[in-house]
Amino acid sequence: MDNNYISWPAKAEDLIEVALYISDAPVSLHRHNFIEIVFMAYGSCRHQYHGTEITLIPGDVFIVIPHEEHSYSITSKTVIYNCLFYPEALGEDWKHIKEMGGLYDFLMVEPFYRSELNHQEILHLQPAEVLTIEALLKQMIAEKRNRQTGFQLTLKANLIMFLALLGRSWEKQFSERPRFFDGKREMLAEALHYIEENLNGDLKVADLAARVYLSPDYFRKVFRETTGLTPIDYINKIRIAKATRLLDTGKYTISEVAEIVGVGDVNYFSRLFHSIAGCSPTQYQKKHNLC
Repeated sequence: MDNNYISWPAKAEDLIEVALYISDAPVSLHRHNFIEIVFMAYGSCRHQYHGTEITLIPGDVFIVIPHEEHSYSITSKTVIYNCLFYPEALGEDWKHIKEMGGLYDFLMVEPFYRSELNHQEILHLQPAEVLTIEALLKQMIAEKRNRQTGFQLTLKANLIMFLALLGRSWEKQFSERPRFFDGKREMLAEALHYIEENLNGDLKVADLAARVYLSPDYFRKVFRETTGLTPIDYINKIRIAKATRLLDTGKYTISEVAEIVGVGDVNYFSRLFHSIAGCSPTQYQKKHNLC
């Protein structure tokens, strides 16, 4: 094989793998002989694939078919889940994919026409779908790590569930809102990058809108249509996500974490944390043995 082919990252007998990439480092041009489904959980980056380049934002999902070169331009912290598998992992169930129109389009039809159309379609999950998909991928990672009796069957079942959910989402997105996100992803990626880099500051919707040359009202509309969240709800979610990572280190007090993520009032920070994480910062610390 060429030098830029990467090897299967799991044991040879394992036909399903889920890898978690957390980094601000770019990923150089490479290819592989297995199917890869990519889920963007946090951050933003640019994906180069088959001569095209597209910006990815949280909630984006796409497929990389075997033997196709691709790479990522990453400049800030990004969290990416990679679901990797060989078709034979699904056995006879692989044949049933064509019976589910959206899934067949996602896995086979859209990748086939990329070179002809010089365009890569991206599946964008809504917030509720994001939570379901991320929980499923985390469960698959845990199954592989623990390798308890029957984990191969559980992995296969989870992979089928994962694919079925993506197929439904694809069918919904491209039947109800064809090509809706074209032209808006670049704008949103710029706003998300600015939010992530300036969490400790006073983030105002008017300032974010001005950065992408939109009125505040239209910016709110586009932001919510694309992410399913208002700009303020998204900012708060990212702040609490960063807060949990800071608390995980055990290096900071709750007041220090609140200040780092841009919330000056500790009492408000605690209420906000509880509304998003489901527990107070103190309860979170105790639950994770951080205090």
